Amino acid sequence: MVRIMERVKNPKWDSLYDAEHKSFFSKFEEFLINNYFSKVFTSSILKASKSKSGKIFEPGSGGGMASATLAKQGFELTCMDLSKNALVKNQSLFKEQSLDGKYILGDIFHLPISNNKFDIVFNQGVMEHFRLEGMNPSVAVNEMFRIVKKNGTLIIFVPAYYSPLFFVYRIMKGLNLIDKYWPYADQDFLHKHELFDMMKKTGAKKIKIQRVWSSFFFSLIGYCKKTD
Repeated sequence: MVRIMERVKNPKWDSLYDAEHKSFFSKFEEFLINNYFSKVFTSSILKASKSKSGKIFEPGSGGGMASATLAKQGFELTCMDLSKNALVKNQSLFKEQSLDGKYILGDIFHLPISNNKFDIVFNQGVMEHFRLEGMNPSVAVNEMFRIVKKNGTLIIFVPAYYSPLFFVYRIMKGLNLIDKYWPYADQDFLHKHELFDMMKKTGAKKIKIQRVWSSFFFSLIGYCKKTD
């Protein structure tokens, strides 16, 4: 596992992926992702990219369920996260399933990778956290796009505004329960135009934004090709 200097991270991420102290929500999330959502996201990735092989990079890979699903299909995976616990979980998952992968402990705002390296760069459940921490997510999007090969695809999933999870979150927020019970760092739920605005600074000529209906309305997907 490669390690680079970290920026300050929210301790909730290490808690979420702490193998020795899993919360009920963490176990439930893992069950849902393993048994359903990782398949939904990987199916959307393959449809958007029209790829059947190649190198894939996932910054903010968490426990690595989506990446493992893609590795099973023959893709070469490189996974990166700011949380050491997340990468340990990621590596354990790959090992359990006899999959090969590369792992980097690092910062999505400063990717330790040279230009034009991957056929697909994607993440899910990452970009919605930055604005509330005072960071510009477009900077991270540009970093991701920088390492996409020519004719490769950048793919971003974010939670959708007016999704079922949005209403759960708003109720918890109104009752001041987020800090105590919400397992993630505080987050946004995005409209289509907000995800588009986040991605347009890449200079990509065609950016497509749509709902992932098979995710039970939870997610938006934004994707674009690198043509230059």
